[in-house]
Amino acid sequence: GPTWNPSVKAFYKWKANGRDYGLESLVNTFFDRDAHLRLLRDYTLFYRIDDATQKYLLRPHQMRTVEKIVERVVAGAADLTAPDSGLEWHTQGSGKTLTMIVAAHLLRRQPALDNPTILIVVDRLELEAQMLQNLEAFGLPAIHAESRHHLAKLLARDTRGVIVTTIHKFDGIKKGLLSRRNVVVLVDEAHRSQEGDLGIDMRAALPNAFFFGFTGTPIDRSKVGKGTFKTFGSPVDAEGYHDKYSINESIEDGTTVPLYYTLVPIQLWLDRVTLDRHFSELLQEFYATVEEEGAGSQEALSRLLQRADKLMAVLKSPHRIDEIVQHIVAHFQEHVAPLGFKAFTVTPDREACMLYKQAFDRYLPVDWTVVVYSDNPKKDSADMRALYLDDAAERQVRKAFRDPAKQPRIFIVTEKLLTGYDAPIAYYMYLDKPLKDHTLLQAIARVNRPYP
Repeated sequence: GPTWNPSVKAFYKWKANGRDYGLESLVNTFFDRDAHLRLLRDYTLFYRIDDATQKYLLRPHQMRTVEKIVERVVAGAADLTAPDSGLEWHTQGSGKTLTMIVAAHLLRRQPALDNPTILIVVDRLELEAQMLQNLEAFGLPAIHAESRHHLAKLLARDTRGVIVTTIHKFDGIKKGLLSRRNVVVLVDEAHRSQEGDLGIDMRAALPNAFFFGFTGTPIDRSKVGKGTFKTFGSPVDAEGYHDKYSINESIEDGTTVPLYYTLVPIQLWLDRVTLDRHFSELLQEFYATVEEEGAGSQEALSRLLQRADKLMAVLKSPHRIDEIVQHIVAHFQEHVAPLGFKAFTVTPDREACMLYKQAFDRYLPVDWTVVVYSDNPKKDSADMRALYLDDAAERQVRKAFRDPAKQPRIFIVTEKLLTGYDAPIAYYMYLDKPLKDHTLLQAIARVNRPYP
C-alpha cells in the first residue's frame, strides 16, 4: 500500500501472476527488479480528489490488465494481422476507470507507437464529464470532443494524444477518417451502445484501430452472433475475454464487499390495488419487453417503463410510496445511520423521485434527502422543477454525500449516479425500480465498496 495513506482499503495482498503463492515466490516476484521498478515508476499514482492529493498503488489485477493491453498494442502496431481487440471483464467497483487512464498514459509513452491517438469512449454525457475530471485529477492532458463536428475535425486533422468522447458523436461520421494503425480506442461500459449503428460508424471511421472494451457486465449473445464477447473478443482469447477480474476474486482481495439482499415485507408493496391489477403479470410483461427490445442501459429501461402505463400507475400509487418510505425511514434510522453510513433510494422514474422526496420530507428533516435527476423543463411540473440541481449544486451534493459529517444522508435517484459514481459511504440501496441482468448489477454495485 502507499505511504502516508493510513486507509486499510488502500492496502492489498501482493499476488504473483494473479494467484497467491508461497512466501518465497511472493517475495521473488515482488522484488523482481524490473517489476519493482515498474511498480514505482508506472503504478504509483498521485490523484487529486475533492481538493486533496491522494496517493494510490494500482492493484495487481489493474497492473496485469494495463500490461496486457500495452503488450497487445505494441505487438500489433506494425502488423495488421495481429490481434487488435480485447474484452476487459472486471467487476464493478474494481477500478476500471483508473485502469483505463493508466493504460492510456502508458500507451502514449511507448516509442513503438510513435505518438499514438488514444480515444476514451463513454456512452453518457455524465460519464464523459466524470472521465474528464478523472483525467484532470490524474494529470493526464486530454482533449474533449465537444460535438460530432468537433470529433470529426480532430480525427481529420490527425490529432495525437488522448481524446474523450461519447459514442453518439460518431453518428454519421465519415468512413476511414483516421486509418493509422497507432490508434487505440478504450470503451467504457462496453456492453452498451456498441452493437448498433453507432458502434458500426465508430469502427468504420477507425478501420485499423485497436479496440478494448471495459465492462463488469458483459452480455453473452454469441449464439446469435452478437454480444459483448463477439464485439470485443479476439479469436486468440479462448474464453472470449482478454482479462477477467471476477466478483468472487474482488471480494477475496477486499476490493469490493459482498452484497446481501432483503425483500421488503410483502404487505408493504402488494396492496389491494396492486393485486387487482395483477401486478405480477404486469411485471413479467415488462421484463419480456425489456428482453425483446434489448434495453441495455438505465435510460433505455426508463423509456420502456414510461410505456408501461398500468405498471407505473401501481408503482407510483401515493399510498404505496408512503408505506415504503415509512419502512425505509425506520430501517435507515435503526440499521444504517447509527453506523455512520448513507444510502440510495432508486425509484421507477423521475416523477417518482419527486413523490418519494415529498414522502421522505414528512418523516425526516428536509436536508436528509436530495433528488438527483436530469431536468426536462418542457415536460416537468413546477414541483419537479423545484428539485432541479444545476451543475455546481450537483457537484456540491455529490461531494457532501461522501462526507459522513454532512448532509444529505439519502440520495433519491432513478438513472443518474447508478453508473460511474463512487461513494464508499453508501452502505444500503432501497431499490424500487424493476431492474434485471446487467442493469441490476450495475445499480447495486453502488454499495459494494469497502468503507472506511
